[in-house]
Amino acid sequence: MIWHLLRYWVTFFIPVFYKRIGIKNKERLLVKGPVIVAMNHPNAFTDPIIITYLTHPLRLKYLARGDAFKPGVVSLILEQIGIVPIFRIQDGGKEGLMKNEETYRRVYHLLKRNSKLIIFAEGLCIQERRLRPLKKGVARMAFGAYENIQNDELIVLPVGVNYSMPHQLRSDIFYQVGEPILVKDYIEEYQKNPAKTANVFLKDLEDQLKPLVTHINDKNNDQAVLWIEEMCKKDWIKAEKLNPNNLEHDFIITQKITSLVNTAAVQKETQWLTFKEEAKKYFDALQKNKITDTLLNPLQNKFTGFGLLMLRIILLLITSPIYLVALIGNFVPLFLTDYFTKKIIKFIEFYSSIAIALGMLIFLLNYLLLYFIMHAITHHALYSIGICVLSVLAGFFALYYHPFYKKTMAMWHFSMHKEKFADLKIQREKLITLINNLKAGL
Repeated sequence: MIWHLLRYWVTFFIPVFYKRIGIKNKERLLVKGPVIVAMNHPNAFTDPIIITYLTHPLRLKYLARGDAFKPGVVSLILEQIGIVPIFRIQDGGKEGLMKNEETYRRVYHLLKRNSKLIIFAEGLCIQERRLRPLKKGVARMAFGAYENIQNDELIVLPVGVNYSMPHQLRSDIFYQVGEPILVKDYIEEYQKNPAKTANVFLKDLEDQLKPLVTHINDKNNDQAVLWIEEMCKKDWIKAEKLNPNNLEHDFIITQKITSLVNTAAVQKETQWLTFKEEAKKYFDALQKNKITDTLLNPLQNKFTGFGLLMLRIILLLITSPIYLVALIGNFVPLFLTDYFTKKIIKFIEFYSSIAIALGMLIFLLNYLLLYFIMHAITHHALYSIGICVLSVLAGFFALYYHPFYKKTMAMWHFSMHKEKFADLKIQREKLITLINNLKAGL
């Protein structure tokens, strides 16, 4: 019951926090037999919750850190929504590791019933755009499950999850489901040499999983990848005649940018360091002047003349009453959600998970309070419900109005001070030349 209630309530909230959500090869999860889903783990509870949202009515269960299972209501809720506790020595010590025997028994029982179970193959949650080394527990679980359930259909399914900006409101998520790995194919060798076969299995899984995620070899280049994405991604998507609204096509270009960075950082180190140095100056200047790269991009800024700017301002003025309704009905719960989330979290990896959970509660209380206030004023239930519905719809409208407003203000600022940004245009042209030189011959 708890799972179903949360499932439908979270369906309302996930599209609010994340702008675009997609999955490729979902059908590979829908097989009849038992499945161990081996996934990377950049974003705490959000990773499994959203893939469950995307694959409904399939009910995925998953393993989570045992120290999250506090006695009482928290533990009850986590159990009800299908989370199985697993303990690491740094969380529960030797006592926690002993509890894992019960965890493995539960896992084998679930797989025997053809359940789909997520295990986070990296063994920890870190918000990085790379695949970290896989833990041996994945192999132990796969081979232990096969020995216990004796089902030749048991597969390990690699799934990569990719975020544009995991902790940011209105960012993107894209899941990729890879080719299934049949556990029985390793059993004969595993019985002869368990340790060696487990390492072979992990290497095969890593080779399957790595192409499904954005993998930047050197974390010192993470920001540079974001810079190139901001400057070039839309242009490269268009140049290759791909669909900018398709998350798979978006990921294809991200992979090309990542590959360029990984290769150039090694093979063209001097040029690469020059690019990073100049790019930092450029983006620092953009931030200081409160404009975006798009305004300086001639390919993305073809139709931003004074007439279009006036049209955008008129649209903003006409629709501003709806935005005002959204602010009246939704600003306080939005502010409280962000405020309390930042107070609670210690690690950025938990921001979206906690924000979504708190938002679900705070916004529900907000709409209930709004209903009772309006009912006290109007003494009419239907009018009160209508006001709440209007507030919700206006809130959704505001998700698009606010970025439209910000871009329009940036366009206004840019159009009023074009001469001031002439040097930035030259800087941008030099950076594009540097990127093209890095691409050449790779």
